[in-house]
Amino acid sequence: MEVRAMGSTNQTKSGLWTAGFGEVGATLSALEKHGVTPDHLARLRGEDTYAKRVAEFMLRGGLEGSVHQKLARAIMGKNFFGIEDWSALYGVNFSQKQLRAIAEFPWGEDILSSPCPFHKGKTIRETHVAFLGLDRYMGKPLTIMKWQEIHPGSGQPRFYSYPQDCWYKDEKFANNPTCGFRWYLMPLLIVPDSESKTYQDQVAMLPTEYEAPFAIEEVSKDLLYHRKHGTFLNSNRYVRCQDVASSGYRVSVGDFDSDGLSVDDWAGDGRSDDVVGVAASRKYPNLES
Repeated sequence: MEVRAMGSTNQTKSGLWTAGFGEVGATLSALEKHGVTPDHLARLRGEDTYAKRVAEFMLRGGLEGSVHQKLARAIMGKNFFGIEDWSALYGVNFSQKQLRAIAEFPWGEDILSSPCPFHKGKTIRETHVAFLGLDRYMGKPLTIMKWQEIHPGSGQPRFYSYPQDCWYKDEKFANNPTCGFRWYLMPLLIVPDSESKTYQDQVAMLPTEYEAPFAIEEVSKDLLYHRKHGTFLNSNRYVRCQDVASSGYRVSVGDFDSDGLSVDDWAGDGRSDDVVGVAASRKYPNLES
């Protein structure tokens, strides 16, 4: 005999209401096993903020950063994009193997709170962003062209041009490289006073702990930061990256505003005008000298 809730005979069940008594009972039993009491359930019903936090945790797949990641997040503040952000903003689910691989955040508090080599009077945590780079998204390589699929022109953030009219749609740098599945630490903005120099002179400006990033790394940084905060980085500047287009010109990323993120190529490695500088990325610790 089917049992129906009073007053719901003519209503169609949806969402959680489709769960049967057996499922509800098994769920309560699982929660009770881990110390949940009726008082906790009463709080869920009575406190919307508490219920929202529990729901967000469940929607993230129960993911939390490791102790080291939590410390890095606390130090970096808003300048941090980790596993929780990928899960909440892009629906990414991580395997236990993946979580173990990135459990340790590679830069300690001593580095994050140390003076920034690019901005006098500020610390690295104030001027850099730490983010988790992904090599794949929903089973596909996370290339620049894949980013264009994720962020189409109808929303924000977006690119300035798309496959129907962008020059780099068939370029190797836009279709092959991905970020490494690892943590990155990169300045938010262009390296100061790096404009109007050759690429070689720009790279020579970087401290030994830094290198010029690849275009996919700079693009990922810009998009992730905007996705979380709505902020356009380098809105009137371009930064040179390591990649070289088929034309032989150096790939540059920037001029990011509501019209979109631009990916351009600038003639050779020679001096350019005052809007083209260089980007930087902290070398992964096992590469540092």
